[in-house]
Amino acid sequence: MNNILEYGNLIKRIRDGENLPEIAHYALDCLYKDGPIDTVVLEILSYMKIFQPGYFKTIENDVIEIMGLFFKSPTPETLQGVVFDIYAQHIRELWGDNYTPMQADILKQIDTKQCFSFSAPTSTGKSFVFRNIILKSEKDIVVVVPSRALINEYHDRVCSTVDVKEVNVLTFVERINTKHAKRNVFILTPERARELFKNKSWLDIEFILFDEAQLSDEKSTRGLYFDSIVRRSLKVFPTAKIIFAHPFISNPQAQLKKNNIMLDESTISRQYKQKNVGQVFYTHDPNSGSFHHFGTNKKIFGEQKILSSYDPIEYSLKNGGSVLVYAAKAQILEKKIFKRFKKYFAFCPKITDPEALELIEKLREYIGASKNNADYYNSDMIENLMHGIVSHHGSIPLTARLILEHFTQKGFCKLCFATSTLEQGINMPFDVVYIDRFEASKSLSVKNLIGRAGRSTTNKQFDIGSVIVRASAMRPLRDTLIKSDPISEVSSLDVKDEKIDESYQEFKEAIKNGTYNDEYNLTEKDVDKIKSDDIKTLVPTLLDMAFIGDNIISAEQITTEIKDLFDKLYETYLGRPLVVSEKNVLREAIKIMLWKVTGRTFRNICQIRYARVAQVNERRKHPERVNTISAKYMTGYNEIPNKNLPNYPKISGTILAKDVDYDTIVFDTYDFLDKLIGFKLSDIYYAIFNEYYIATKDERSLKMANYMKFGTTDAKEIWMLKYGFDFEDMEWLKPYVESISEEEICFVGNIDELDEDKKALIEKFRY
Repeated sequence: MNNILEYGNLIKRIRDGENLPEIAHYALDCLYKDGPIDTVVLEILSYMKIFQPGYFKTIENDVIEIMGLFFKSPTPETLQGVVFDIYAQHIRELWGDNYTPMQADILKQIDTKQCFSFSAPTSTGKSFVFRNIILKSEKDIVVVVPSRALINEYHDRVCSTVDVKEVNVLTFVERINTKHAKRNVFILTPERARELFKNKSWLDIEFILFDEAQLSDEKSTRGLYFDSIVRRSLKVFPTAKIIFAHPFISNPQAQLKKNNIMLDESTISRQYKQKNVGQVFYTHDPNSGSFHHFGTNKKIFGEQKILSSYDPIEYSLKNGGSVLVYAAKAQILEKKIFKRFKKYFAFCPKITDPEALELIEKLREYIGASKNNADYYNSDMIENLMHGIVSHHGSIPLTARLILEHFTQKGFCKLCFATSTLEQGINMPFDVVYIDRFEASKSLSVKNLIGRAGRSTTNKQFDIGSVIVRASAMRPLRDTLIKSDPISEVSSLDVKDEKIDESYQEFKEAIKNGTYNDEYNLTEKDVDKIKSDDIKTLVPTLLDMAFIGDNIISAEQITTEIKDLFDKLYETYLGRPLVVSEKNVLREAIKIMLWKVTGRTFRNICQIRYARVAQVNERRKHPERVNTISAKYMTGYNEIPNKNLPNYPKISGTILAKDVDYDTIVFDTYDFLDKLIGFKLSDIYYAIFNEYYIATKDERSLKMANYMKFGTTDAKEIWMLKYGFDFEDMEWLKPYVESISEEEICFVGNIDELDEDKKALIEKFRY
């Protein structure tokens, strides 16, 4: 049998129909002995399905059975099939569903062990297992995920699994709906998970699931935070079962060691290698436009590439498939990648499906893009979406990202241009994955992306996907696929490094020593800074300007003096004057923050910024000068503090006002709100005003603190936020809320007059 492989050139031989029974026997024998773990074996089967579909049909049922894909429920046709069907029935009887053997083993370990750490390839169904664990649990469950984007996906999955009238599915740790809900499922980032420990008195946690737990290996504050949450959870919730899930890593036991978890009969680790989907690989020469087949093992598949008779991207799009192009963020933002793939836009006809159009309209409304006037507020992102062309990157607003993910999961996406935002856990499979940005140094990321190629369906067929790289990346890809991906057995909390940044060191020590202030999300050293006499002097002056009586001023009443005082508060907290570039970024951030505090929505803020930069009023007054009116200078988002930050605009005055890209404004506004205001400034300003209130009992300061934390001081609105409603929902929903408290939310009025989307949003709270 080995002679079959030693001939090499296996792709060519499969294509030409040589030795098919022998090759098939070899592949099936490997599957039977080892399971679906060998990429080479799955490639062989995938090429047979592509080049010899008639012959492959004769073995396809055997492939499905031996791979243990019992969720496809193949009809037994042989004695072997009967044996596997008995195996499948046994799993159903034990665990209540058509699980694969790998899924069943995960359930077994979770059921019998106190702590379980495992790794598994992408798209092998671990999420399905977790949903069923959540469904059958009778106590609180915590799911910790690395990103807020993944929170939204998990939230939707869990809500579709459990009875949301009996179970609170929350993305913050809040005690709500206690009169009706029997338990809670919390889906949290590590940063939000700190709220668990303040609320430990009323929590009854059965499981804490750390998904995408390789985050612990990041050399960043997030990695430190992750490990600290693990260690605190072990102490505070000693009876809760702890589960660590990772993609691909070779040493899941490291997670136990780095967190000092005792290795005994109550703990276990597993590395699963089983895959549900086969894949074929291509190279692409952008100059000639040609595609070539190649195999991951050159000795078996041949040293030379084999010219493909078709364009796999075009083929997929023409046949109702979907394509993911992984690219650098700059390539997407500057739209260079669109130009390179422009020929494929022709295979993405305009969408007519009402459900898809409704999602597009929802996104258009959220970002404030124009519908009828192409001269102003026009969004290329929306226009592309009308053809099923999606952009996905970290600067797309979270709400918009969720809409785009729904759009994709519903099957409306044809062509998706994405960055690494798709790497971690987000369930968006594609028929073809084109890796334009190949980073050999990030083998785990590459494997995650490759794992997006091919949909694991319930159809009675062997599912396959296609992976395309540039010709120059063929060899690095081969090396990457066989590379081991271990994580460190030592936490960053326990590593001494004299070279790290001072603020990072302070954060690390605070986390390690338990002196981190969870209320303010600051170190105690930072908290001491905000209690300084200088800050206590600035605050009352600012409050006098920002309030008229007991009410905060409107957005139109925000003065330069108020912005200056927020400036000074930050500089005083920082302990040094800002350099010009830092100050420009801070001023823009303060302006956006104050607009938000005074009630401006995200779409309002985007439109205001665009109108100024793109000189909308001037262009409307003087349409004859549209080709001479220049854009206004606009500072863009940058991370601060940073003394070495270069001073350059996001949009300069050297371009015409009419050429200002609305999407650029949308993405930049979100970066400010999310990365600088939401993750830094709001914590600092909230702490400043709250501490001043504690010291003086000045009610205005408490109101300002609540504005910084919640965006409102209205008690009803704060409770609505705790119940999971967005500010965008407040305007229409608030009149229907008769009362709201920890116990329940009660509605008044004719709810049935609301549209279906709005009714669906509140249905889980109607009893």
